[in-house]
Amino acid sequence: MISLNVYLTPKNGHEDALEKAIKEVWLAAMIKQPGFVSATLNTPFSDDDLEALEASKPSYMYDMVSYWATEEERVAWVARDIHQEVWPQVTDQVSDVSYTLFDCNTTWSM
Repeated sequence: MISLNVYLTPKNGHEDALEKAIKEVWLAAMIKQPGFVSATLNTPFSDDDLEALEASKPSYMYDMVSYWATEEERVAWVARDIHQEVWPQVTDQVSDVSYTLFDCNTTWSM
């Protein structure tokens, strides 16, 4: 299994539109794809809470993590027409986006 971590920073004032595009458009299409396992949308604790916990403040506002059975199935999703339709609805709302991939060699309760 692999994870795709997509780090998103919304344009000023686009937080609600970005969340809607992630949840109602991108994720709604993603969950129907072969090889999709699960996903989570992570947001950081408040700056005050992070500081009190001596935790690092992330440079992004949203971390969308999707889990896939294989990298080949994730790549096939990205190549599909539906991805080309839904992904721009997300990127239209962001000022910055980056991603990375991880091998999930050991998992618990997934």
